[in-house]
Amino acid sequence: MAPEFSSKPGRCERHLQRKFNNPIFPVEVRVVSQDQVEAARALDDEEFQHFSDDYQAILQEIADLAQNVDSEVVLKLKQRLDQLYEQVCGLGGDRTAEKRGLTKLHQAVNQAITTGAAGDPTAEEKLSQETQARDIHWQLLEEPLVADLLRPDSPISQDDLLPSLLSEDAGSFGVAMGMFDPEQRRSLLTQAEAWLKDREEEPGLDNARARVEFLRGLVTSPEEHG
Repeated sequence: MAPEFSSKPGRCERHLQRKFNNPIFPVEVRVVSQDQVEAARALDDEEFQHFSDDYQAILQEIADLAQNVDSEVVLKLKQRLDQLYEQVCGLGGDRTAEKRGLTKLHQAVNQAITTGAAGDPTAEEKLSQETQARDIHWQLLEEPLVADLLRPDSPISQDDLLPSLLSEDAGSFGVAMGMFDPEQRRSLLTQAEAWLKDREEEPGLDNARARVEFLRGLVTSPEEHG
């Protein structure tokens, strides 16, 4: 009997959903019970509560900031906002409001840093590069798999990395590849090709074969070696 998953699960429940009846994962983890789902959901609820507490705390801290706050304090706030945004992207439920709130806070903090750097070309250029990198990073985070993999306490183990990637659809897989540098992609391709070679006659792996072919194209493209 199939377990009942949430419509918008958090990262732990989502990973169980990836494994359930998925021929790309080892046989022993494809069976998922309702008890496992409930336990994962409880962990996800606990993570959301921690996030909510941290979010409310930083809202209050920013509201209480003095006019001439030390730049080191502002930089630490920015770092915490980055971490909270990474976290919120992997939470269950609809977190549009929290994302919007964190984006506005980040813009306000970034404006304060930009104002402080005004007139210093080197500092201004560095801030511009950081903003571009952050925008790209936040776009990657819109893919649940990326958000899950980036968590220090990710439910996706090293053994689960390859099957998790190969389970993605074409669009999500392409985005997820943006996390990996050329050497890491080559390593993933080597692992994936060996994995497929051991399963040449197994049915239900067309999706995985397509992802490996896409990865092979990335690894052998001129841009990858340039």
